[in-house]
Amino acid sequence: MLARLAPDDELLAAYAGGDDSAFETLYKRYRRRLWGLAKKMAWDYQQAEDILVEAMSAVAVQARRGAIQGSFIGYSLTAVHHRGLHVLERRNERNARSAVQLKVSLVADTPNPEQSLIRRGVRNEVAAALDDLPANEGTAVYLVDCQGMTYKEAAAALACSEATVKRRLREGRRTLAIRLAHLRPGAGLSKEDEGESEGATG
Repeated sequence: MLARLAPDDELLAAYAGGDDSAFETLYKRYRRRLWGLAKKMAWDYQQAEDILVEAMSAVAVQARRGAIQGSFIGYSLTAVHHRGLHVLERRNERNARSAVQLKVSLVADTPNPEQSLIRRGVRNEVAAALDDLPANEGTAVYLVDCQGMTYKEAAAALACSEATVKRRLREGRRTLAIRLAHLRPGAGLSKEDEGESEGATG
């Protein structure tokens, strides 16, 4: 059987056995899907290339060790997603360090520097919580909730059923809700604060 027609698991086994061309075949098979996700996560073309190269390098290391179990494309999409989060985080840190202090606008709805810092912290905390989810759950949440994919599109990207996508979403969202519960409006109010607030409005 020609290598380009071989199943993913056979190609992974061949690459783990030393056949470098097997990984190249796998990458060519799914490069459009992987590149599409990298572009969605990046701010520009160069950053998308960085994300994809770093992610696939990490995937190649694990594939050589024979550590990839299950779907190659699912594992690779997860790697691109996680690497994208790290690349964006590094860029945000560089931008924060090099940012020039600007005059605060007098428009009432414009966030002041303190509010901007808080919002940045919240975004970073949410990204970290998403990154800490189990790989399958994190990728499902990212594809559906962050990228706006339908269940059908996410199932195709992850090479699984729509029911599996829904289950991973349910579990991932539950974990995020617990971990990020303190970010909900009013979550920081103690019972005494709530009582005082009710008394003031009563």
